[in-house]
Amino acid sequence: MTQALVSQFDVGLFDLDGVCYLGQEPVVHAPESISAAVGMGLKQAYVTNNASRHPAVVAAQLEAIGIPAPADSVVNSAQVGSQMLAEHVEPGSKILVLGAQALRDEVTARGLVVVESADDHPAAVIQGFYPEANWADLSEAALAIRAGALYVCTNLDKTIPRERGLMVGNGSLARAISNSTGVEPLSAGKPEPEIFQIAAKMLEARSPFAIGDNLDTDIQGAVSAGMPVLHVLTGLASARDICLAPAHQRPTYLADDLRAMLEPYPDSGGDGPQAWVGEAHARWTGSAFEVGTIGDDDGLVRRLGADPVELNLNQYRSLALSAWGAADSGVSVSEISAALPEITVSRDHE
Repeated sequence: MTQALVSQFDVGLFDLDGVCYLGQEPVVHAPESISAAVGMGLKQAYVTNNASRHPAVVAAQLEAIGIPAPADSVVNSAQVGSQMLAEHVEPGSKILVLGAQALRDEVTARGLVVVESADDHPAAVIQGFYPEANWADLSEAALAIRAGALYVCTNLDKTIPRERGLMVGNGSLARAISNSTGVEPLSAGKPEPEIFQIAAKMLEARSPFAIGDNLDTDIQGAVSAGMPVLHVLTGLASARDICLAPAHQRPTYLADDLRAMLEPYPDSGGDGPQAWVGEAHARWTGSAFEVGTIGDDDGLVRRLGADPVELNLNQYRSLALSAWGAADSGVSVSEISAALPEITVSRDHE
């Protein structure tokens, strides 16, 4: 490919945490890369599992850090979850909302009635990310669900990335309710495909692609929606995690950061556990991985061991393809994991 990767698509569906920002800080290279992609004609939507803030507030945060974001470009799981409720219960039904005001507003906008107690006999409970949630809130939801209320979560993220690291996500709070009631919730957010499909439909996309950092949500969700997806190493999943990804969580494209979508994506190929990407290639020997660059003495100059390793971008891409090919050919995950060190991806020596 000689044109920028982004030139293949008309709409980009960007995750937020770990792709665009971390807390209040922009992810490195995100503002200028997204601005450049939009300048090249890409329509953008920001697709997030965070149901605690109004889309306009999220858009304003993006704009403040230099990322172009019209108010209607943010699609969150509160919108999708409320739409799911409207499809499952009668108009005017009572809904117990465990979540922020943004989620309550979305529920009300669908013609449903927000209530505060299980004693109001709600038809459904909807739970979104809500840092102020306490034992009493979780117990109230559990009482309603035990009485027969439908249980919907805006998302089931176990963790949420913040400046200080990974913190407790909505899915972990939801687990407490499920443990108490024995009821598993319906989920409106990633990795379910609906949030991707709705966002693409809003922008009348003909050839959308997704961009994410989390295997369990962004990547799995895009794969389930049948959508190409670019993974960036600026958030949750590491290069090693990518190499170990099961088939339903494997990205279409691999990158270090968002600059890669402005660059040509190299040709690739291979046969099972042997793979090449651009000038780099990798193979599984039966006991170890070897990675090198075409043109070196024997083409395979580095056998990976236990020590951390630094690879360039195409070497990392070829290693991931090799590891996936090895797994698909029957090599156990434990064997592959034992042969993979921690991996740093660097452009310094490309």
